[in-house]
Amino acid sequence: MNITKLILCFLLLSLQLFSQPKWRNPIVKQGRLGSPLVETSPFVFNDRLYLLENNQHFWNVEGGHPGDFFHKDEVRIRDLSSNNIVSVVLKNHGFGTVLTWNGRVYVFAGNYGKNKPWRNITEITMTSSSDMKTWSKPLTILKASGEEFFYNTAVCRGNGKFILLYETNDARWPPFTFRYMESDDLKTWKDIPGAIYGKDKYVGGPALYFEGGYYYTLYLEALKAGYETRITRSKDLINWEDAPKNRPFITFDSTNKKIPLLNPDTRESNASDVELCYYGGKTILYFTGSDQTTAGDLQWAIYEGTPRELFEYFFSNSEVGVQPQIHQGDWLPILIAPEEKNVIESYTEDKKTDVPSIAQLNFQERQLGAFIHFGLATYVNSEMTIVPKSQLFNPTKLDAEQWIRTAKSFGAKHVVLTVKHHNGFCLWPTKTTEYSVKNSPWKDGKGDVVSDFVTACKKYDMKIGFYVSGGDKYWGCTSTPDPLGQRKIVGDRNTYFPVFFEQLRELLTNYGEIDYLWFDGAYDPFGWDVRNPSTLQALGPSYGDAIKTLVKDLQPNAVVFGGTDPDVRWSGNELGWATYPIWNVVKPEDWASNFIPPTSKGWMPIEANIYTRDTWFWHPNSDNTIKSLDFLTKVYFESIGKGANLLINMTPDTSGLIPNAEAKRLDELGVRIKDLFAFPLASVTLSQPTDSIILKMPKKDIISLIEIEENIKKGQHIKEYKVEALKGNQWEKIASGTSIGIKRLQTIDPTEVNAVRLSVTGDNGRMEVKKFAVYK
Repeated sequence: MNITKLILCFLLLSLQLFSQPKWRNPIVKQGRLGSPLVETSPFVFNDRLYLLENNQHFWNVEGGHPGDFFHKDEVRIRDLSSNNIVSVVLKNHGFGTVLTWNGRVYVFAGNYGKNKPWRNITEITMTSSSDMKTWSKPLTILKASGEEFFYNTAVCRGNGKFILLYETNDARWPPFTFRYMESDDLKTWKDIPGAIYGKDKYVGGPALYFEGGYYYTLYLEALKAGYETRITRSKDLINWEDAPKNRPFITFDSTNKKIPLLNPDTRESNASDVELCYYGGKTILYFTGSDQTTAGDLQWAIYEGTPRELFEYFFSNSEVGVQPQIHQGDWLPILIAPEEKNVIESYTEDKKTDVPSIAQLNFQERQLGAFIHFGLATYVNSEMTIVPKSQLFNPTKLDAEQWIRTAKSFGAKHVVLTVKHHNGFCLWPTKTTEYSVKNSPWKDGKGDVVSDFVTACKKYDMKIGFYVSGGDKYWGCTSTPDPLGQRKIVGDRNTYFPVFFEQLRELLTNYGEIDYLWFDGAYDPFGWDVRNPSTLQALGPSYGDAIKTLVKDLQPNAVVFGGTDPDVRWSGNELGWATYPIWNVVKPEDWASNFIPPTSKGWMPIEANIYTRDTWFWHPNSDNTIKSLDFLTKVYFESIGKGANLLINMTPDTSGLIPNAEAKRLDELGVRIKDLFAFPLASVTLSQPTDSIILKMPKKDIISLIEIEENIKKGQHIKEYKVEALKGNQWEKIASGTSIGIKRLQTIDPTEVNAVRLSVTGDNGRMEVKKFAVYK
């Protein structure tokens, strides 16, 4: 009988593998723009979307040919919201590209020079601006050697330095081969020995990005029928990994005709010069079609996610369509979505309602929280899955009050400390294991980080949260990082369970009342879906349910993230953003896409989280990886602004203090958030159901930010909203959306108004707008 079942499982698995759909490109083309522009670069500056354009003057002259009037060619910037040219950066230049860094826009372009044939470029120029009105004096940053000419360029920042890519006609390689240079200041550049791409094939039209530890280069590849853009990546700019041949990044559409400046019957045979940026929760791409001759056919596309997700997808092992984001590395931040929903059919108990509990409501009203990743992983500059010796832990300057002051500086209302991570090291002197602070030199083994943390939280009136990993590498009991429903136990969980249960009991009884318990699903041996590695029998949620019962008995007012019966669900990524719309009630059929057990339906708010550096734990020389103020501000709008909670990580160093650069950046974030919402132009707070609100302005004024809050105490009942501006005697729609929830923030183009009107639709008689405000 067992053999029969095994054979049947094998046949079903084989059928599943052979019936999976082929890989499909997740980039969605949005249309042609009727422009001959070829080299363009979308970028974001001060939360607005712009396009850097390389305009060749001959396009503007009837009967013009490539190279005519080239000294009048210009590099310019277009505001895509108004479609106006806002700056002409350089003239007598071409092949321009753009980089934004620390509040400035940097433009790099090839200088045509004087008395030279068209595009015999031997110098690359750089200029910059903080307002895109006044530009610094153009500086020559690179000169060609010998008979070399320059063509396209691209610039990015990665691994603490700036990288410049340029196309060269160096006779040692095919024309347009890519070379890579590095710089610390964007002015002085030096060669990277061996950093070359394209020596063995035709390449061109490059773009360069750094995401997740990889340098990604987009390049044009020649085919028999035309040219398409492909993608390659490298960690050192020397050894390159191309995406599989069947995965072009963007390819041409031969049905396209009527290309600008070409014979109307010419068919598109080219998709080149792709560049992209992240804006409004999407990756925005611009590229050109055409036939690779006179001019281009400017087009654009979008990807519903981040550039990192997009790039990694082209190198993933998946042969199916776009998947929810998963962490690419040797550890996983949370459970992976299952391949099937019905992985444990018997687990169907109904536990949740369609309104928030008091604890959930309090959690959502706090909105912003702080994460603290601190432990032995801080001392080894490595992943948190290795097991260093406890003697390494010695934070001689540990100051938990400094942690909490830093959290308060950016507006956090609760703080979650990693009291035990995957390696199993405990930040309190537990009786259950020798792998804890009691066997470290810190305070001669008499210290207790958890106690210091709780004391500091209470002093500053901060809500208390504990992160606890169920998986324990020291004990050797974890689960495999397979998708939900396929995870298997590693080690003896029956022996380890009493140990973890007692650790949890210590945490929940020795430190007073806590507000938030954060269970990491990664490597969790007590998950509802784990299986016996030999028989593949589902072990069920019994241990996980016992854990949740212990929590509710000892800390009835705490909300729980993760586990077999969560109160809070994950947003699905570690970049601090949430999808929109957000509905707080999870339907029974949607459990799998929300990374929760099958029974976890009902009211369950979303929390997004983000690390401020390039890793969760501090490591040396990482201050230069701290997220920019603009990026963190955008994260605020992409999470809290959509109705989710946000948890921003902080990283004490080996001394036990949050480094000054990080504390300063978080303080800057707090100041910016406070300034943004300090002075509403008009605001109203309501306490009864309504479907329409009018805000009259004290005087005609310009608004660009809308804030709406729904009263969610009795559930989420608004299904759609619309905001209109009174201009003269006419109401004109300026914003709209679906979900509101605890908070909705929406930016719009600056609009001068006399009054604004909010209209909502949904469950009649139950829709309650708590707040409606507009700001500059």
